[in-house]
Amino acid sequence: MNSMHDIWGQRFFHYVNELQKYMRYVFTGHLAIVFMFAIGAGGYAYSEWLKEVPVSFPSALIVSFIIALILMKSAPTTLLKPADIVYFLPLEHQLPGYMKRSLSWSTFSQLPLPLIAVVVSLPLLKATEVGTGIDYILAVLLIIALKGLFVGTEYNVRIANNEFVWPDRMIRFVLAFLAIYFGLTWSPIAFIAGILVAILYTKWWEKQAVQKPFPYEQFIELEQNRMMRFYRFANYFTEVPHLVGSVSKRNWLKFAMKSATFERRDVQAYLVGRTFIRTDDTFWLWLRLTVLSALGAFLIPIPIVSFIFVGALAFATAVQLILALEGGVEFTMDQLFPEEEERSQSKAVRALVRKLIMLQAILLLLAALPLYGLSLIPVLIAVVAVIIGEATIRLTKEQEVEI
Repeated sequence: MNSMHDIWGQRFFHYVNELQKYMRYVFTGHLAIVFMFAIGAGGYAYSEWLKEVPVSFPSALIVSFIIALILMKSAPTTLLKPADIVYFLPLEHQLPGYMKRSLSWSTFSQLPLPLIAVVVSLPLLKATEVGTGIDYILAVLLIIALKGLFVGTEYNVRIANNEFVWPDRMIRFVLAFLAIYFGLTWSPIAFIAGILVAILYTKWWEKQAVQKPFPYEQFIELEQNRMMRFYRFANYFTEVPHLVGSVSKRNWLKFAMKSATFERRDVQAYLVGRTFIRTDDTFWLWLRLTVLSALGAFLIPIPIVSFIFVGALAFATAVQLILALEGGVEFTMDQLFPEEEERSQSKAVRALVRKLIMLQAILLLLAALPLYGLSLIPVLIAVVAVIIGEATIRLTKEQEVEI
């Protein structure tokens, strides 16, 4: 191809197909049921809380903070590949046109989240008598304008001075926060002033970026990391061959790891425990599901809905951890000289998952106490998590691993 326009079109078509291929496994009927209960229960609890929220509640401060936080991170989606370092050189004069389409798509794809945050926050702002209908419309227009400007700013900052990315994000966070907050509480002039300042700030970084060569390696690495995050998410629902795992030492969890000894006892428990703690995918999977369960126990005021929500996530926690910890094809030295009591990795995995479900249940009990108080409901929430988790552990078949 001799046109950057055609290259972008082909890559964007392939990118959309890649998303569709995996998202059909993500948004299944089971997840739709979980979302239905979560959104329904959350919406009901939110509407009931709005009936009692005092007018003095700092809604403008909280809403401005959340939306500014969402707007702050505006990394561009470039769809660049490692080979582009060489093959894009003859077409480098067309690179600005390619990047213009890239930044337009980045802005469009990142807009839904802040706009959803605005829609959710409108009832709260009305209940606390903050702003008017015109202010809300101007706030939406401000968010759309800031997102477009912030995407361009982060793109230019990464070219001009990559080490300044996070300071730049903090500057943009403060700018967005002040514009939204003062626009809602003081005068719509703040919205216009915020856009003008953002335009000047973006133009300044554009001038800085013109003087620098395009950093292919940096944007290629950024794109690879972005796609890898998507593949890790999709891997929770289906097998992703593109996925490359990552590990972290996590010294702060050293107390939870068994110490290595020269005696051949609990070899699999030792290996499985360290694998869980140091493998990013499994560790963050358990942590995310536990946080979601705790939020449900903390926010859902209807006990039966809370039981269903917590039970569904306990099932997801148990089955996904078992599949992740048993599904590895890595060769380990203990397989050379297995002993009867050490050979079953499955037993060690299930023992670890059982402990993690118990820890999750304890956290759910503590999370439910502020909502339900010292009653039977928090205990039942924890018991539901333990029962569903234990049933899942017992019913999940062992995976056969060929050595």
